[in-house]
Amino acid sequence: MDRAERKDTAQHALVYVGIAVAVVVVLVLLWYAIDVVLLAFIGILLAILLRAPADWLGARFGLREGLSLAIVGVVVAAVLGAALVLFGQGIAAQALGLIDRIPEIIATFKERLSESEAGARAVALAESSGMLAGGEAQFLGRGLGLIGSTFGAIANLLIVVFFAVFMAAQPRPYVEGFLYLFARNKRDRVREVMHEIGHVLRRWLVGQSVLAVCVALLSGIGLALLGAPFPFALALLAGLMEFIPYIGPFVAAIPAILVGFSEGPQLALYVALLFLAIQMIESYVLAPLVQHRAVHLPPAVVLFAQVLMGVIVGALGVAVATPLAAAVMVALSMLYVEDALGEKNAKPGP
Repeated sequence: MDRAERKDTAQHALVYVGIAVAVVVVLVLLWYAIDVVLLAFIGILLAILLRAPADWLGARFGLREGLSLAIVGVVVAAVLGAALVLFGQGIAAQALGLIDRIPEIIATFKERLSESEAGARAVALAESSGMLAGGEAQFLGRGLGLIGSTFGAIANLLIVVFFAVFMAAQPRPYVEGFLYLFARNKRDRVREVMHEIGHVLRRWLVGQSVLAVCVALLSGIGLALLGAPFPFALALLAGLMEFIPYIGPFVAAIPAILVGFSEGPQLALYVALLFLAIQMIESYVLAPLVQHRAVHLPPAVVLFAQVLMGVIVGALGVAVATPLAAAVMVALSMLYVEDALGEKNAKPGP
């Protein structure tokens, strides 16, 4: 091997080493900034959700992109403003009242559970493990922590909203900038994959939004008819938890049942039956009607993604696990199964 060949080989080796180091640095930065990355992903989801009605208006009435998006923005702002004026004060009051009654609810739950021998053992075991111990000081500390996390959540929400508005208004520069990371002969395929991921996420978001509204309405009406305390706050929680399949409905039912238990075992039973009935309606009636065109993800894949993201990131990871899993499934199906293995029509579908 002459000097020129050795020099060329050394240059190629340096290039590969530089690429490897850059990849490692990017992965490390992503690991330490995973919360920011997930917030950006939530912003992308919100931008996709805003673009869905705007694109429909543009296709249906021939409106310009900017005008259709402006109409959607005005309508969304008007609806949210009307909802805050009509229901915001009541929901906020119920939410604060629910937080104030948490110590009383837990104390009542412990008292009623201790009436039986098995319940008394369960209470003793929970207290020994620290799950029910602490008293007012502990709840005060949790309340202060809740206030701090609330301000942090509001700041994150504002960041996500502004990020989503910018992405929805002008998505092309961000898409084209991302495509520059790939070789020219790969950009068309990557653009196709991104287009398909956008369609899948749009169908999932629209479907879940409709289901969330239906579940919130059914829960609020049902809890109000049963005479349960804080029906609107608990209904709002049930609607939001609908975006977390399988785990979310269970999480939403627990506080509602505990609140009902504080009023009496009979009300707790009725509340549990109500949430069971709502989930049966959602699973067997609403979901097949709303999501028949949405991407189908096997339950095991969804649960694995939720557990994995929950362990790595926490609650924020669980919240975005399902759409993230859908996006990864589409990318793997198109880039690996179709392109690398040669299988056709491998994209996940209903």
